[in-house]
Amino acid sequence: MEHVIARYLRHVWEMSGWLYEGQHGFRPGYSCESQVVAVCQDIADSLDKGVRTDAIIIDFSKAFTKIETTGVDLRVVVWVKEFLLGRSQKVRVDGQLSEEVRVTSGVLQGSLLGPLLFLDDCIIYRKITDSKDIENLQQDLNILGEWVVENEMKINPDKSKAVSFTKARVKERTRYYFGEQLIPEASIFKYLGIIIRNDLNWADHVNYTL
Repeated sequence: MEHVIARYLRHVWEMSGWLYEGQHGFRPGYSCESQVVAVCQDIADSLDKGVRTDAIIIDFSKAFTKIETTGVDLRVVVWVKEFLLGRSQKVRVDGQLSEEVRVTSGVLQGSLLGPLLFLDDCIIYRKITDSKDIENLQQDLNILGEWVVENEMKINPDKSKAVSFTKARVKERTRYYFGEQLIPEASIFKYLGIIIRNDLNWADHVNYTL
């Protein structure tokens, strides 16, 4: 049944154009790999032209899709709610099962619908050629913050990262905010399982995988 519901959801979202074109995960013809390639290629093209790119990697601590507003049949909405609520799980270690506990949050492990309904990897970036571009990127974050409140989502600013991709030897400090909270700067981060540096050197990821 999960297969049927997952296929239906993908079909409705594709036909209605509800999914943002930059969303690659769990879509036919796309993948997490194509997402990483698209983002890194954009940034690499800018670096080759000597243009800096500032990026904000967003950590969503609560990110379940609100399918009621996406054009899905209400009977499917009810089924999905029943599927998600009242779940429990056990852990097996060396052949021994733990006690059963209720699952109240997080992605449903081993399910098809869990990853489809829980969208948590997000990156916002802009080419930076002057101060106006910095202001525009901050405005993007302000709009995201308003959307988060309206949709009862939750962002963890401490685990989010602000990264400047540049070949400049003297790097300007990046200061971006969620509300009044400063987003921590970083020169390296993990995105969709890939370790990325602010100069797009892949040595860290290669060493990590060896």
